[in-house]
Amino acid sequence: MFAISAFVIKRPATTTPVIAEVKPYKWNKVTLDENVVSSDGSEYFLWNKKGENNNWIIFFSGGGASWDAQSAAHPIKLMNFIKGGDTGNYFPNIPFYMLTLLRGMMDTDNPANPFHGWNVVYLPYSTGDFHIGNRKVEYKKDDGSPFTMRYNGSNNVRSSLDWIYANVDKPGKLLIAGESAGGFGSAFWAPEIASHYKDSEIFQYSDSSFLKSDKWPNVVKQEWQADFVKNFGYAPEADIIGAAFKANGHLLPVNAIILQSYSVFDEILIHFQNNINDYKGPRDQSIINEWSQEMRQSVSSLAATLPNYYYYLTDYGLNAKTGTTPHTFATRETFFQAEQDGVKLLNWLGDAINRQNPYSVGSKFLMNSKPAQK
Repeated sequence: MFAISAFVIKRPATTTPVIAEVKPYKWNKVTLDENVVSSDGSEYFLWNKKGENNNWIIFFSGGGASWDAQSAAHPIKLMNFIKGGDTGNYFPNIPFYMLTLLRGMMDTDNPANPFHGWNVVYLPYSTGDFHIGNRKVEYKKDDGSPFTMRYNGSNNVRSSLDWIYANVDKPGKLLIAGESAGGFGSAFWAPEIASHYKDSEIFQYSDSSFLKSDKWPNVVKQEWQADFVKNFGYAPEADIIGAAFKANGHLLPVNAIILQSYSVFDEILIHFQNNINDYKGPRDQSIINEWSQEMRQSVSSLAATLPNYYYYLTDYGLNAKTGTTPHTFATRETFFQAEQDGVKLLNWLGDAINRQNPYSVGSKFLMNSKPAQK
């Protein structure tokens, strides 16, 4: 749900709420209304980067999850990365170093990027609730000290959309995207956003967003109090991203293109799925394969039922020692490097979005997909 490989620590400072005033290719902080807040009570805001055309990316950040009191008590901390300790479960605030980590499709000034010249609105993620929660609850840490958990994802997104709707008029192409936890968020919110931009070409893209658990319906209803059916129009399921994509097949405009990419032995998603499902055993090859088979079965089902759905599956970066592959591509350098069956990930996206030529890559990984055995 997160990946940090190197730190170039610097604090961005610019705050500019009006797009017309800003220079292209510079990140600008956008302050929002009083309804927004991060889970630890700190400020929540947007990042915006102006481009040079009329195409837009609305990008939902990843950054872990909290699904109960225990997981809420263990947020991600910078010092844990530096010391190599337990990384934690979710970002409780917006890291000041966030922008130094954003590469890949966020590098809109890079001519090699299929989104060169595009405008970007980046929604940070600091609530542990897949961008949909609406609950404030008092919990206790392991040492017994109290803390307040603010699942405020829904309000943060709605206030963000208020700003977007006021500042983004009529995009030619609109890509509603996200990675990891943000991939869930982008899938959930895409129909609402698309309904506001009826004249735009709509694309929805989730990168590395598969976590299967029978807990999801209850987490969404009780822990996050997301009022999911009312807000999104369908019920959450154990395969919650599959449920979202199935629903988006009819909730999005008929000509919308919906896209998924996966690293087929994703080390971080396997780690989180084990934690959510209370698995305490070793992460051996059978556990790795179980997650992979469940993910492939989800992709196979979507490919068989949704006419405008396309996937990119790859074992790029496979670690022969661990048997796992890296997590996420969209905002990492691997966005430019990942390749499967002679097709680079960025070319797959560029063909689908810029050249009206969508197709799937990595079909060989579905040849043996079957329901994983418990």
